[in-house]
Amino acid sequence: MYGSTEFQKDLIPLSTLHMMTTSHSQFLPIMLDSSEEPDGCQAKEALVSLLLCLVKKCPKVCNINHFVVLLAAYGATLSTSDQKLLLLLREYERNQVSLLKFQSLLWGPAAVEHHKTRKTLGASLWKQPSSDDVLALLKADKMLQTVLKFPQERKIIPQDDTELLYSNDSVKNLGDLYDPCFLLSLFSAILQPECVIDCLKFVSCHALGVTVMALSSFDPNVRAAAYHVLACFYQHLEGARFREKRQLLYLMDLVKNGIPKQNQKLPFVLAIYISKVAQQMLRPEDHMYLVFNRFLLSHQSLDLRRVPEFFKLFYGFDLEHKVERDWILNLLEEGISDGHSYELCNHQSIFQVLLGFSNIPLCSENVQAKIIKVLCQAACVPRAVYNLTKSCGLLSWMIQVVDKKNLTHQTICAVINLLHTLWFTNLVQREKKVDVLGGTSSTEKKPPRLVKCLPLPLISEFLCVTSAISRHLRLGVKAAHLSLFVQTLHSVLVHQGTALSVNKQADWLTLHPQLLSSTEMLSLLLCWASLSHNSTILDQIQALSEKHKLKELTGIGKYKVRSKGRIAFDRFRDENTLEDSRTVEQEESLLAGCKVHLSSVFVHWEPVFQLSEPQSLQPKDKLDSSELACDTAHLLTKWSLRWLVEDMYDENRTKEFLTWFEKAVIKHREIVDVLMLDSGFKADLLHLFHHTFEGQGHSSISERIEICQLFTNIMICLLEMQGQLQELHRAVISACMPDQDQSRHAPGLFLLSLYIHELWSGAASADLFLSHVGLVTGAKCKIQKGSKSSKAQTAVRAICNEIIRMKS
Repeated sequence: MYGSTEFQKDLIPLSTLHMMTTSHSQFLPIMLDSSEEPDGCQAKEALVSLLLCLVKKCPKVCNINHFVVLLAAYGATLSTSDQKLLLLLREYERNQVSLLKFQSLLWGPAAVEHHKTRKTLGASLWKQPSSDDVLALLKADKMLQTVLKFPQERKIIPQDDTELLYSNDSVKNLGDLYDPCFLLSLFSAILQPECVIDCLKFVSCHALGVTVMALSSFDPNVRAAAYHVLACFYQHLEGARFREKRQLLYLMDLVKNGIPKQNQKLPFVLAIYISKVAQQMLRPEDHMYLVFNRFLLSHQSLDLRRVPEFFKLFYGFDLEHKVERDWILNLLEEGISDGHSYELCNHQSIFQVLLGFSNIPLCSENVQAKIIKVLCQAACVPRAVYNLTKSCGLLSWMIQVVDKKNLTHQTICAVINLLHTLWFTNLVQREKKVDVLGGTSSTEKKPPRLVKCLPLPLISEFLCVTSAISRHLRLGVKAAHLSLFVQTLHSVLVHQGTALSVNKQADWLTLHPQLLSSTEMLSLLLCWASLSHNSTILDQIQALSEKHKLKELTGIGKYKVRSKGRIAFDRFRDENTLEDSRTVEQEESLLAGCKVHLSSVFVHWEPVFQLSEPQSLQPKDKLDSSELACDTAHLLTKWSLRWLVEDMYDENRTKEFLTWFEKAVIKHREIVDVLMLDSGFKADLLHLFHHTFEGQGHSSISERIEICQLFTNIMICLLEMQGQLQELHRAVISACMPDQDQSRHAPGLFLLSLYIHELWSGAASADLFLSHVGLVTGAKCKIQKGSKSSKAQTAVRAICNEIIRMKS
């Protein structure tokens, strides 16, 4: 509105609007609110956005006295409000209102206290904030998180044509990280030659670590600022006096001698290494202090093409070799975050070393879990996914790790995380390639092309891994990891269906799809039921596993939990329950999401009835596999149907279930006979049938009619398979379901729903339905010609007349 000169005359001047905003009674409470409540954060962010807009539109409102409030409200983090406040301070600098003239580098509540003291005592020299006061504001835990999750894509000078605010979906809360753009400017100010600084404190508060991490930034301006800060710190360090001075000087010389060109970008893993070594120099009591001192004394420069002393630390033969191995594995887990770091590790064959070492007896369970975490971190890098799955055979290795008699909860959870990361990184990378290939101009004619999918052999390998993992889901797997696993399995199955249809459409030779087994489905349901404390499902699965001698479900034999007896497992489960008592709501939310994915996974399963061997050749204690398939289908159908009835009606889920039921269940008479003996199944199916005809969905009328038609066909098929139907049945079906007359489609389905409802409820004959038909044929009512209701009434009357005629 203020951009148009026509409306500006009738609007409040921007300077007045700025004055009204800053003098409002709620301005200071909102700006100085440091709580993390959503409402307070949103109000503060909106207020800062308003101030930023006003300053951009009317630069003359900038005043040096505003810095007191702005710095007091600033938290120096990467939260949205703090990033906007930094942009606001930048606008003040653009308008010749500098922070240097304000002569205060404090922020947050400390800025308010300093302003009060200065106002009371005057601008005396001894009351000016020192570098120690500034460094004291930096929280050690938040600085450490900034080092480990350094924002490499953050720009110190935002361009006008790019996004000004930094965002990262992999970080839960950006407010837990400091903004390196502000910190580098701050460090540059306190490291001026005329300033006095405690170099030991600068290192111990991770200020040096954040500066070194900035050397791995993708923005050359951030790297240039970091090199400038390091040069200033080096000068102060040369004149400092403390015990660890020489080691730190050696370290900085080592880094400086290894940089081949100006403004060189360091790999993230090497930046992490330098930061951790700098901290280790302050702890001479640790074993790693001696290790790194030997390294510093034996090298003149840091090789930027290798992870320093990886093989020496990983294959150490010292008494503290476990400490050294854990340290280097932690470094890899924290440091492999981009393609540059992955290439550096791959060049050293680090991943081949880790995969080979994890399978030997010397590898402990803790080390194996750490190796899996390193691989999981590498799997987040798109460039690494192809090499890990193809060249390193990571999927086959995962099957080998999981397919063991003794498997711990820690290992199975780590493998689930790795599987989830591998699959979705593969999938996202493939989608990006499709977008690039499809990015042609609108004027060009796009030739018809097939959807790009992952290769079917690769999808089959992922399914083999999920099959191996499903056998161990009872090893204390919590709701979070079950949710990840089921989500991944569902995505793999959907993608497999898409790939098969694409190959069939292109008339390519394809492999047979890998089928899901009954045991895998029961394992998934068992894990969900145990976490949900569903005693009914647990009892049913327990009875089924005892009946069919399923050792994977009873917890004995090959896949038994590695604890002596059931008591130890119960104690382990109780400990996990106590740990999760604080997150009950989160657990319930995850389990509710698991139900959605579980039902979608179950519809990809089909019962397989193999030709049974003669009774004389079968073991006495082994039942036929067809009976297991029948019992599994019965249990899965009941669970899926009960969930659909209890939950809010959803057309898509209902259609998905009905399509699977018609395709996989109805064609097997053995399963249908068992289901029809279950009164609970019949009641739930009738309930869902009623919801389907009465439900108000968001889909079109034709789609709703399609679902009703599918459900009606299923119900009629079940009734016919029961037998004992009168001759009236054929008359009703032929009258209500004409092959050609589409105008009678919806009315016919409505009448059929009444007929099915009566017979399904247990009536021997459809007397109530016939009386309804008789009343319709004998009723006399006025019909308005041309309306939709008149056409429907006419069709209903015609169907009823035909039923009466065919009956007589």
